[in-house]
Parts: sequence; structure tokens; C-alpha cells
Amino acid sequence: MLNREASIKRCREFFNNEVVCDRVLNMLSCISNQSRIRILCLLREGEFNVGEIISAVGGKPSNISQQIKILSLAGYIKGRRQEKNIYYSLVDETIHGVINYLEKVYKE
Repeated sequence: MLNREASIKRCREFFNNEVVCDRVLNMLSCISNQSRIRILCLLREGEFNVGEIISAVGGKPSNISQQIKILSLAGYIKGRRQEKNIYYSLVDETIHGVINYLEKVYKE
């Protein structure tokens, strides 16, 4: 019985913290898009330029650019300019862990 009460207490403390709850919801909302989750999965492997991302993820360049902007504004990825190209990479270790976890759980 003590373990159940401890579990309930831990859950209440975690999700009653509005700041933590909002961060979790914002992250889940941000990654709940096919293109964005694919981009994050790719960037988990390293740094890629926009052309490489479009080629790997598929879709219209304008849409992929929009998704990259959303991920960048959320603080999950960053761009680095090198001559005419911008190379993107993951900057949020939490996202890296989430993508790894999702791959492990949903891998066929």
C-alpha cells in the first residue's frame, strides 16, 4: 500500500507543478507533427543542411523550412551558417532522449 501512495504522491507533485506541466505539454505539442518528428529524428544523428533535411524527410521545401523555424524558435534545434548553407543540429538533450525513447518503444 505504501508504494501506491508514494506513486500517487509523486505523480501529483510532478503534474501539479504548472511550469513543469506546461513544458511537457509544449514539447509534446511541438513534436506532434510528422515532418517535425522526422526532422528531429534525423538531427539526432548529427548536423544536416536544409537540402539534406528536405531530401531525407520529404515534402515541399517551404513546408520543411516552416517546420525547421518552429523547432528553432522552440529552442530544440539551432542553425549554423557555412558559406551558402545553414546546418542544423539538436541543442536540447531532452528532445534527444525523447526521440530515442520513442524509437525504442515503437520500433517494429
